[in-house]
Amino acid sequence: MKLNEIKPNIQDFSTVDTNLGKIKEDQNLRSKIEAFYFFVMDLLLNLQDDEIKDSITDTSFLSGEHKDAGHDRGIDAIFIEQTETKNKIHLFNFKYAETFEKTKSFFPAKEIDKIVTFLNALLSKDKGYLKGSNLVLCSKIETIWEIYETENPDYVLHICSNYYNSFESSEKERFEREINKNSNFEIKYHLINELVNLLTKKGKINVNAKISAIDKQFFEKTDGDVKALIVNVDVVDLLRICSEKEDLRTQPCLEDRNALKVAPILEDVFEDNVRIYLKQRSKINRNIKNTALSNEGHRVFYYNNGITITCEHVEYPSGNRRSPIIELTNLQVVNGSQTIHALHEAFLEDSSKFDDMTILCRIYETRNKQLSTKIAEYTNSQNPVNSRDIRSIDYIQLKLEKELEAVNYFYERKKNQYSGKPKEKRLDAEKVGQVIMSLFNQMPSEAKDKKRIIFAEKYDEIFNDNMNADKVLIAVLLFRKIEAEKNKLKDRILSSDHPSFEEYEENAPLFFSSYWILYLLGKIGEIKKIKIVKENLDKLWGSYDIAARVVIDIWNEEKAEIGDHYKYSFEHFFKKTKPMEHIDRIFDSAEINNYIAPKLEESTKTEKIV
Repeated sequence: MKLNEIKPNIQDFSTVDTNLGKIKEDQNLRSKIEAFYFFVMDLLLNLQDDEIKDSITDTSFLSGEHKDAGHDRGIDAIFIEQTETKNKIHLFNFKYAETFEKTKSFFPAKEIDKIVTFLNALLSKDKGYLKGSNLVLCSKIETIWEIYETENPDYVLHICSNYYNSFESSEKERFEREINKNSNFEIKYHLINELVNLLTKKGKINVNAKISAIDKQFFEKTDGDVKALIVNVDVVDLLRICSEKEDLRTQPCLEDRNALKVAPILEDVFEDNVRIYLKQRSKINRNIKNTALSNEGHRVFYYNNGITITCEHVEYPSGNRRSPIIELTNLQVVNGSQTIHALHEAFLEDSSKFDDMTILCRIYETRNKQLSTKIAEYTNSQNPVNSRDIRSIDYIQLKLEKELEAVNYFYERKKNQYSGKPKEKRLDAEKVGQVIMSLFNQMPSEAKDKKRIIFAEKYDEIFNDNMNADKVLIAVLLFRKIEAEKNKLKDRILSSDHPSFEEYEENAPLFFSSYWILYLLGKIGEIKKIKIVKENLDKLWGSYDIAARVVIDIWNEEKAEIGDHYKYSFEHFFKKTKPMEHIDRIFDSAEINNYIAPKLEESTKTEKIV
């Protein structure tokens, strides 16, 4: 879309601005500009609040605008994503227009030189560049340099704004020319139109449709609480029932294909799908599209595993009738999102290729939610994925939601499920999984850096019949207290008139080890014979100073072993399992008593004084 085709409107601005107001209040931030960081990083990367805050490198956010706090070098946030294959480093530059008129501006060109200079220093490992940079940015740079010891990571540069335009065209060409000198860099522009589109995705609605079987090419089977219908359908007919337009979904004999070309895919129909579609990202998606547009489009039926649909009710004429009309009530495409999106893209490019194209469709009628979940999970064999979305309808998740509701907490099986409720009463399922994994499953490193396993291979270990509201709450409330203590310390250091690098470095292990401290509170509680339940929250929290001392000491031990500080950063150390070696030694040798005993003596003296 050309720039002059995007028409600014006050509703876009107001939609974003209103949401920023709520985030500002929820997060207790100073401005909507700061809220914009949380708004965008949540939309783009689906991050938790603490992950976002730990990613921010913007000096004014960190220091309250103290001029001596150091520079952010044009990089407002850095998030390091550890994928299954390699690290991906997300770099953010944000600009927020506080009035509607300013949204019509171009992204300021001066940011280009800042970003390019930063990247040149980063890639050349210019240690002198750390001087004058703010302390959090220095830590992030050191972490990236450590990653370079073992791999060449990928980078994504996110240019984010509630403007309607990115850089002016000649400046944009200059920027992209500089960045594209590096093959492992990608630039993404996130402007107001994209942000509003991401934000305004509607909640799940009931999707009803009619589709026609091809001739007599269908098979039916009934077994207790499930009915199965396996049928060959026309691909255009399949795209039609996934259309955003309700009137098209109920027209089984569509004569005007052009109507389908202007009707986007309804994403609600994939609400229970175990994966989302990423445009042309995978080889499978590209192959589907290429096949459809080739002279072998008729072979889509043979090359594809087909589509799986669940619904509450399926109805079609009885008897051996040709091309029966099948009516589907509250349908969900639980396997086939990638296929449908890829075919839809091909259809938009050249609908003439679709005259003879059919695909296998498995339709299951069931009101058994657990069975529907299993169908969604087990039929995904092409690119198997276990996601939070598919687990959200798991019976254990539903039970937790109801149990926590009874004690006035709102358990969000799906992100932002209770966005209208008070922030302190909302419990995000992913965050719950992380803190449980740390406190009860004793996997703090994985909780920090491998949260994808929460709803995948570790799901049954984390969320099982032994999990209840009390365990959820003690883990969440302890973690919140740890985060509050961390933020108070960090803000005090960074907001001083003359931030001290030495003081920051001395305390930095506490800024990256919240899950480890949570794990240690549980371990120390066991030694003190304190049961890990909500009623013992204050008793367990009483060991925070001990846990914090252990964390700082094991970092100092590791640093002494490594020698060169630049080869091992705070952040990276606590993402690894190496801290566990130090902790196991301390606990196995009973050295932990050297930490606990003084605290017990101090507590005894206090009691006597009282």
